[in-house]
Amino acid sequence: MDDFFETGEKKSATITLEELSQRSNAPDYAAFVSEISAYIEKGLIRPMGKETNGMHPPLRSRYRIIRAKQDMADVKDEIMRLGPEFNPSGYLSHLELYIKHRQLLQRLSDYARDKSAQLEQSMSKNERAYDIWGNEKQLEEAVCKSMLRFTGWDTRLNYYDTPEPFFDYLCHGPKSEDILILENKDIWYSLRKLFMESKTDSLLYGRKVDGLLYGEGKKIARVGALEEYSKDGFAAYPSFYYWGDLDYEGIAIYLAVSEFPVKLFLPGYMAMLELGRAQTLSQRKTAQVSPPGIDRFLECFDSMSASEIRALLEAGKYIPQEICSYPRLKAAMNTTL
Repeated sequence: MDDFFETGEKKSATITLEELSQRSNAPDYAAFVSEISAYIEKGLIRPMGKETNGMHPPLRSRYRIIRAKQDMADVKDEIMRLGPEFNPSGYLSHLELYIKHRQLLQRLSDYARDKSAQLEQSMSKNERAYDIWGNEKQLEEAVCKSMLRFTGWDTRLNYYDTPEPFFDYLCHGPKSEDILILENKDIWYSLRKLFMESKTDSLLYGRKVDGLLYGEGKKIARVGALEEYSKDGFAAYPSFYYWGDLDYEGIAIYLAVSEFPVKLFLPGYMAMLELGRAQTLSQRKTAQVSPPGIDRFLECFDSMSASEIRALLEAGKYIPQEICSYPRLKAAMNTTL
């Protein structure tokens, strides 16, 4: 098992007695004790702590692996062979950092030398990581990010990020112009079902809508999310409208996406208010606070409706988007509120 320590197969600085036992070929406990003693005498491991295995003679439960010191002259030669594109002067001043980066750095150096044409062709982040290191998640790891920043290669790998996809339904494909963002899955699905059944362009509460986008709660408010979604695949820049729950969280989502810009789908909220008047509204299930800028949301309504919304929110009540169920949405198709 000496090779196990010398090759550095074990990446962590410690090893447990159980791990040592699993790698041992000792025929019995006495032989295993002799084996562990030999590793300690050779300077390969050092006992840690006071906890033992409770057997006789006792063995410590954990050991520190003693790494052999490397010939730093050889390490410096390696660094000089990297070439100016990989910051040799920086690594010569930080030899331990080079040793930490070495394996990743050598693969990148080989790639830059042997496959420079590949770097001229853009590819996705995970595709590039796999192409260089054979690990599609490599660029997410802290050591790799550190190496790229240190060498200045963090902006030279010519890859693009792939945004989180949204579920959408576009009545006219890339020619869809008026897209309604929906906070909740059920109402998105119900409207999609109605749109698929419709033989003609649809009006919803008298407003033209030819695309549905499921915002997945706060996901749509992620910085750059709508920009990423809309910049590819559309014949012309679409108009976006937002319709979500009448509670503080739903309003906060609208305030975030309205910077894009996104308009409020006012007739949907008016329908929710009207339906809410006919039943006892529930109390919010979770604590919420009024978002900064809520007046910007309320200004979209007439003064009476704005007062009604403010009052129900301050009373701890809410109206979920699901109040507009499938039968009600069906009745609202091609009609004006």
